[in-house]
Amino acid sequence: MYMRNTTSQRYINPMTDFGFKKIFGEKDIMIAFLTDLLNPESPIEDIEFLDKDIVAESFEMRGVIYDLRCRTADGAEFIVEMQNRYQSNFNDRIVFYLSRSFSTQERKGDHDWNYELCPVYGIFFLNFRMNGLQQRARRTIQLQVVETGEVFSTKLKAFTFELADFKGKPLEYPKEKLDYWFYNLANMETMTTNLPFQNEQPIFNKIGSIAELANMTAEEISKYHVNIDTVRTARCVMRYEREEGRAEGRAEGMTEGIEIGMQRGVAKGREEGKAEGRAEGERLKQIQIAKNLKGLNMSISQIVLATGLSEEEISAL
Repeated sequence: MYMRNTTSQRYINPMTDFGFKKIFGEKDIMIAFLTDLLNPESPIEDIEFLDKDIVAESFEMRGVIYDLRCRTADGAEFIVEMQNRYQSNFNDRIVFYLSRSFSTQERKGDHDWNYELCPVYGIFFLNFRMNGLQQRARRTIQLQVVETGEVFSTKLKAFTFELADFKGKPLEYPKEKLDYWFYNLANMETMTTNLPFQNEQPIFNKIGSIAELANMTAEEISKYHVNIDTVRTARCVMRYEREEGRAEGRAEGMTEGIEIGMQRGVAKGREEGKAEGRAEGERLKQIQIAKNLKGLNMSISQIVLATGLSEEEISAL
């Protein structure tokens, strides 16, 4: 296996699966982040890391797998995810994740249960721009009354953080305490000095120690390299398949464009045919990527993240 040269690299990439879970899998780090995010009236004394899998209740239903999932002492649940690539229907996926966590709170067989729910929060670190929304580094999403703007419920919230806004920016860029987290996450892999903003948030000292390659065991370094190589391989495959899909799309688009052009005009038909061809080529590309990644023994959940295909589609390949 190819081993990445990390002699000039001080910290791991926190946007990899290994790096993200190594950092935020630490209880005191997660508590510090949640405190800066929520600014609660009383301190968050403790959290409990939960099983990341929510198993479907029946064969027809779909289970979900999170990167991290935790609960505070007062029952509030947090779903924490790092997403490196945009996926189709990502907004719907956020709603689905939060809904499934709410559904697990049902007290079956308890006739006295009055539907009181504990809060569920989704926290999504994004290494891409969300489509169809105004560009924002940070978003807070919750239920509200459209006509008045009143908050309908505070028990369902989703937070999205687009880390691209912080990548490569000067140290003066972050203006708020929460932004210090995003700046460090976005730029950590290329940093050669101690993590900044430790005066503002002392936990960054521990994060730097945990993320420093020199402090890791040989086994951890090996796992990190495997993670990096898996991501690199997936990107190479996707890059190749993207080019192949474009070529197929152009060829099919030209053929379909000529046929449609006979009815709607040659110029307009050619453009519509190309668009249809590209769309079909994109889907063929995703299917081929999934096949190649299955050949690399990647898990179905990882292939779902890489391609946007459903688990059922991938299992059927």
